[in-house]
Amino acid sequence: MARLPFVTREDLPEELRYVWDRNAVGREVPNIFRTMANNPEVWRAYLRLGNGLWNHCGLDVGTRELVILRTAILHHSQYEWHQHVRIGRQAGLSDAKIVALHHWKTSDLFSEVERAILEYVDAVNASGHPGQEVHDRLAALVAPGTLVGVNLLTGFYGMTARFLSAMEVELEEPFVGWQLNG
Repeated sequence: MARLPFVTREDLPEELRYVWDRNAVGREVPNIFRTMANNPEVWRAYLRLGNGLWNHCGLDVGTRELVILRTAILHHSQYEWHQHVRIGRQAGLSDAKIVALHHWKTSDLFSEVERAILEYVDAVNASGHPGQEVHDRLAALVAPGTLVGVNLLTGFYGMTARFLSAMEVELEEPFVGWQLNG
């Protein structure tokens, strides 16, 4: 059970109800946002940063989702994994490639650029400071702006995973499963 009450649209100040309306999926707002909306100004700022990272991180949608899904794995975030499996599939990622993120180092499903990105994601999540070789490998393959985007996207979803865990935000649907069996 979530540690905070779920906010309703009516709980929000009138001037911020548009944030609710823009983030409703069908008629529902995901539990993560209903929890964050306990602080509506911070929720709006979170969404603005997230949208900026999604749209300007320098990655195509599928690669962006690989970064988010790998971060979900590293933080054991069922909520992020569950949500972004769906988004990754919509972006054209196969279930085999999504599951291979658990063991990407031994998989042949990833390109050289994807492998460098995943190595960087692992390093950021492990210590916050990728070693020079890891940095240089990615920097040789992507533009500086993309490297900034990968770094900030990884940090943003690490922060999101910590929020979800600390607030015990529940999934809206049964968990898809780490191996996509569910």
